[in-house]
Amino acid sequence: MKNRKLPEGWKVEKLDTLCVDKFAGDWGSNDEEKKGVFVIRTTNFTDDGNLNFNDVVTRCIDDKVIKKKRLQFGDIILEKSGGSDNQPVGRVVYFNKTDGIYMCNNFTHVLRINKEKAVPKYVMYFLLDIHKKGITKYFQNKTTGIRNLQMKRYFKLGIELPPLEIQKKIVQALEKAEDALKKKKESIRLLDELVKSRFIEMFGDPTSNPKSWNKDTIGSVVKSITAGWSANGEVRERREGEKAVLKVSAVTQGYFKSDEYKVISDDTDIKKYVFPEKGDLLFSRANTREMVGATCIIHNDYPDLLLPDKLWKVLFVDRVNVFYMKYVLSEPTIRAEFSAKSTGTSGSMYNVSMDKFKKICIPIPPLEFQNKFADFVKQVDKLKFEMEKSLKKLEDNFNSLMQKAFNGELEFNSQFTMDNSQLKMGK
Repeated sequence: MKNRKLPEGWKVEKLDTLCVDKFAGDWGSNDEEKKGVFVIRTTNFTDDGNLNFNDVVTRCIDDKVIKKKRLQFGDIILEKSGGSDNQPVGRVVYFNKTDGIYMCNNFTHVLRINKEKAVPKYVMYFLLDIHKKGITKYFQNKTTGIRNLQMKRYFKLGIELPPLEIQKKIVQALEKAEDALKKKKESIRLLDELVKSRFIEMFGDPTSNPKSWNKDTIGSVVKSITAGWSANGEVRERREGEKAVLKVSAVTQGYFKSDEYKVISDDTDIKKYVFPEKGDLLFSRANTREMVGATCIIHNDYPDLLLPDKLWKVLFVDRVNVFYMKYVLSEPTIRAEFSAKSTGTSGSMYNVSMDKFKKICIPIPPLEFQNKFADFVKQVDKLKFEMEKSLKKLEDNFNSLMQKAFNGELEFNSQFTMDNSQLKMGK
């Protein structure tokens, strides 16, 4: 990080000197009797500094270790191993629980900040900003596909600190902006839940088939399945005219992420040219056991993006609607079948063969019911599109606010309160 002239009253302290304690997490042993303590993993991290407590595992950990390493409110948890091609290691999250016994695993490190020197959440936001800017990629080693943070170098990071009262007000401002983001994200999530509920209301669970629809194999309604071709590429932004090969993460979330790709060099001899087109359903035939079988619908043509061999382009016959097929294949009971029929080892991706995919049975309601459901999905998608545009504005506002905060550009009056005009929330 380059040295710069600090605002009046600010100072720089090394992260190391701001900590009253710092320690690695612990993984313990299997909790077969389900009497262990909660252990946070990097899978519980979000990219915005918050924790997702929906899938926290329990582990058996020695009482002496618990006493020494139990998480406290205000702790910062640092990801020291992990990352990916387009996300460097070094994510941080803020621990805000006051009840229950929580630990974190051995891929993480706990930073306990001296509250007389700095506001813990201010430090978390500062480190979050560093990660968002990609600075932590210069502090990582990569071995056998895993990225490890160079801890000694990381702890020498200079943290720019305004007076404590200003730190508190900066945190309040960022929390207010973050709250607006959370509300918008929750509204979008509820729209997704609305569509899922509508599906169950109209068609019932596809495995138990309570409405007694005719059932048939997936293969009976498939017109064609085309696998792509995997090429080596570089993770960077694609320039005009360049071709790129998609990653499985382009499909994982259930909607198409056109920025999840690797750029192919111009001299690559492309062996197979399959690209996503409007109306296609993409199916992830290889992923982790939990994520194998993810699907998405394509809403535009992408002639410069190639499908890899781990993604299938699936077209259907006229007696099914692609929107119905997307949601029936996304239902948890069907996804569980994909997972059960997949093969692989704990250290590799799991794969579903085309033959097993085609043999899975699903309900096939009359086309008029499928089309009615598709119309509902399209209406919800229109609303969701507008909400996502609003979310993008909120995210831009939050990032802008963070930059102003750490550049000392937020204006506070003598009581250290911010002018509301500096908090543009959007609708």
